[in-house]
Amino acid sequence: MTVENRLLADVAAEVAGREALVTFQEVKSASRSPHLESPSDVRSMLLASGCGVITAFDRFASDWRDHNDPGDFASQVEDSGALLLSYTIRRAHFADGVRDLKYIREVCGLPLLLHDLIIDPYQIHEARVLGADALVLAVWAMDQAKLESLLDRIESLGMTALVEVHNPQEARRAVDAGASVLAIDVTGYRGEMTLPEAFGGICRQLPREVLRVAMGGCFTAKELMRFAGHGADAVYLPHTDVATTRTLATAGSHPACPSR
Repeated sequence: MTVENRLLADVAAEVAGREALVTFQEVKSASRSPHLESPSDVRSMLLASGCGVITAFDRFASDWRDHNDPGDFASQVEDSGALLLSYTIRRAHFADGVRDLKYIREVCGLPLLLHDLIIDPYQIHEARVLGADALVLAVWAMDQAKLESLLDRIESLGMTALVEVHNPQEARRAVDAGASVLAIDVTGYRGEMTLPEAFGGICRQLPREVLRVAMGGCFTAKELMRFAGHGADAVYLPHTDVATTRTLATAGSHPACPSR
């Protein structure tokens, strides 16, 4: 069994375990409750001038620094000018995620991107109940029919799907499925181009109306400007300090920052 298939099997087993406790119909009904706050229009936010910043919180990253308190970190990220807060779900730690997300929602008004390996409709309804405004949907993890089905379900609940791709082939699949926002991860690129150039190579093949988020590879203001110059509407910062978020958010909102 490949590493990828093992990961998919682990996710499926965890989802099945949660569904044994709360049925699909129960979580689906809860996700459509009129008492839930409506999701933010993340796609419209990404259309703002300049280049937005999405900052991730990862409870199990090795370097915590100012990450000790998820609520405090989220509030600091909000004050730093970030566009979205991303929360990373780790395998076997879904309960920790539920507690963190409840706390974050109580103290932070930023729209929430849930970064999990989504392979089942059950997870999408769970995410809406947890207050997610957007989800990452990885193309590699599913066939085309499932990609189209899960994308449609995310949007039917008012959330925004950031469809994750790594190469032009996956980008074409995402566009064919109807994705309006692509999360382009070129951190695994090993060619002669810079990462912003590799990112731009994929962006040039996309319809103009498709929004583009650079997933990783950006840690300085200069790098943000380069990604923006190659078509990025936003950059995703995996587990970093608040100071970096503030620096990049300032650069992304500067009049000199390239914009669509």
